[in-house]
Amino acid sequence: MKIIRNGDSRVTKIINKEKLSNEVEYRLSLFTYLYSENGRYFIRSTLAFEVAELTETEWNAVQLVKAAPVSYDFIVENGLEQLALARYIVEINYDEIHHYQQTVFLIKTMARKKKGLATYTIFPTTGCNARCIYCYEEGYAVRTMTTDTADRLVDFICETRYNDTVKLRWFGGEPLANAKIISYICSSLQEREVLYKSSMVTNASFLTKELAHEAKELWHLEKVQVSLDGAKEDYTLRKNYYTPEKHNYDVVMNAIHYFADEEIKVNLRVNVDFDNIVRIPTFLREIKAEFGDMENIKMYIAPLFQVQHSNRCLELYKEIFKLTDLQKEIGISKDLSADHKAVRLRMNYCMADSMDTSVVITPDGFFNNCEHLPGAQTWGNIFDGVTDKAKFDEMSTAPNVDEKCTKCPFLPECTPFYKKGCPGWFEKCYEYHCMRTEYSIHCLLSGINSETDNDEEI
Repeated sequence: MKIIRNGDSRVTKIINKEKLSNEVEYRLSLFTYLYSENGRYFIRSTLAFEVAELTETEWNAVQLVKAAPVSYDFIVENGLEQLALARYIVEINYDEIHHYQQTVFLIKTMARKKKGLATYTIFPTTGCNARCIYCYEEGYAVRTMTTDTADRLVDFICETRYNDTVKLRWFGGEPLANAKIISYICSSLQEREVLYKSSMVTNASFLTKELAHEAKELWHLEKVQVSLDGAKEDYTLRKNYYTPEKHNYDVVMNAIHYFADEEIKVNLRVNVDFDNIVRIPTFLREIKAEFGDMENIKMYIAPLFQVQHSNRCLELYKEIFKLTDLQKEIGISKDLSADHKAVRLRMNYCMADSMDTSVVITPDGFFNNCEHLPGAQTWGNIFDGVTDKAKFDEMSTAPNVDEKCTKCPFLPECTPFYKKGCPGWFEKCYEYHCMRTEYSIHCLLSGINSETDNDEEI
């Protein structure tokens, strides 16, 4: 056994054993994934995120352990002690789900932070100047934040924040459609001597050079995610702006330059489905020509939410992996943090299970726990606090691991619960994780790190 990528040291310190017992039988851990490529053999811990290369002899022995429990003597005779000490192989009665939950609890306890909120995801408006053909917010009532609500929001931030720098995430709708309220909130926080930094998800079509400078200086905007839909023809059709003479592909390309010129990091999210994916290779080359080697512009390619629920979603993911390889070949930097591919055990998958540190706030001041479901899970507001304690307790209490997930090796890198109503849920998640794991190991062998330990996402 040879480690080719170190795992999360926080996890290995907790789970690794110092010695084995000769009185029990052993089996292959649930939290492992086996992969071979070109006569080389690998095993990955989906709990510690470690990857090890096995000899052919070790590989064949591990296959026998996978097939049926083995004795301590078998472990020793086949040189598998290190795998057993590192919990790739575990005692037959070892409760892995309980130990996984205990590991998360211990790491959270050791990293216990001060009480209060760290991140505020704020909707300046639910209105938008685009009519994207795939928009999941279609039908939402258009609401825009007023200065009265903004005043109370600033009070709320001051009352609930950490003593450290506050993170503001601007979301929508199209947040730049109400840029004035963003400036108003940031000015008010400055007057209260509150330290803050911000990020944003935007289509960027409202951005001007002057506004980009204000975003840097007043909003303390550090990074943005700009959604694209391919080349100009695809973008124009799919974004479907109300006023295409003002808001269009060329305007957005200029806006990306404006952000980058202010040294704001730009992550380009390229939305794909089967209607536009065949033209993405040409688009990638256009992006390379447009932005050259600008280091603060990165890109990732992602399927539309709707496609994840189709029978062909795995087929689309295979094409996305190919396009990601082409992206690397062309020389467009990849935004690793957008892939949910951490090499550290995630303590929180998303804001829905991060209610102790983050909150979503709608334009009229209502609380939520998911930016994709702004009207579905309201449990309070900035004026009255928690108004539905039962709902708040339900959303803030760590759920039990669903029976469906107790048999899945990818539980530690997925949500801690099975929720069919979650926007990130899709039927073929297991198959997708298998594909992604094999792709990441393949990239590792090619000398390319397709994973990151950056848990901060837009």
